[in-house]
Amino acid sequence: MKKSRFTEEHPPAAYWTQAWRQSMDELMRDAALVLNELMAEFVRRGNEEYERNPNSQVSACFALAIRSTSLLCGMLQLLKPQTRDSLEVLSRAFLESRDLLMSFRFDQKGTRDKIAYWFAGNADSSWKAEHKKCEEFVRKLGHGNSEFAKRWSMMTTLAHPTRYAADNSISCATLWAARPPRVDDYDRMMESKIADYLTSIASLIVLTTCDFPGLVSLECDFDQLPTIDVFREKVFQIAVPVLNKTAEGDLPPSSYRS
Repeated sequence: MKKSRFTEEHPPAAYWTQAWRQSMDELMRDAALVLNELMAEFVRRGNEEYERNPNSQVSACFALAIRSTSLLCGMLQLLKPQTRDSLEVLSRAFLESRDLLMSFRFDQKGTRDKIAYWFAGNADSSWKAEHKKCEEFVRKLGHGNSEFAKRWSMMTTLAHPTRYAADNSISCATLWAARPPRVDDYDRMMESKIADYLTSIASLIVLTTCDFPGLVSLECDFDQLPTIDVFREKVFQIAVPVLNKTAEGDLPPSSYRS
């Protein structure tokens, strides 16, 4: 008898070794501590800049850094097979906030003009990141093609009520609401989601604590951030290879703008 998507079973993911799983578990435990350190420092520095000038470029950057960190805290609570569809929605909101933060760090008059417009809070697209500009900057640093726009487009497909987003919700719901519930392998389902989450934290660390030429300095106090460097290095060693392996995901190219 043909199995339906409501009851289909999947075999265990054999490539998840015990050592690998332990490394990912350790990174997930460290993630909460790293987020606490980042949020405390962003709030401290953000308050300093707000008292100096609430509408400055640096104030805008810290406002977005705090929002990005807050969303990552919420995403941590959704890293379960039953709530992957909710995770996709928050992931898109995080990408928009993080990418706009990068756009706002450019030490240029045009950027400061856009920030002034953003502070005005008008109902338009002042919140949209300049993805092409960000991608060009990352390439100049020698980090290859970052594909900010493509990632945002893919997340948009899964955050809006498209057929693919609906399929995601069905997949989540049938893990507990079908009779009998669909059985699936946790590791196989969540490997790429966990890797993406950890990489998201690492990317926020880079965008807020590294003062590359051409960006305004946020002047974070590294004495208040004792764990971020080791965490970031572990993420790039352990999680990034998984993300690269599954970068295209299950979405057909026609479902998003590449």
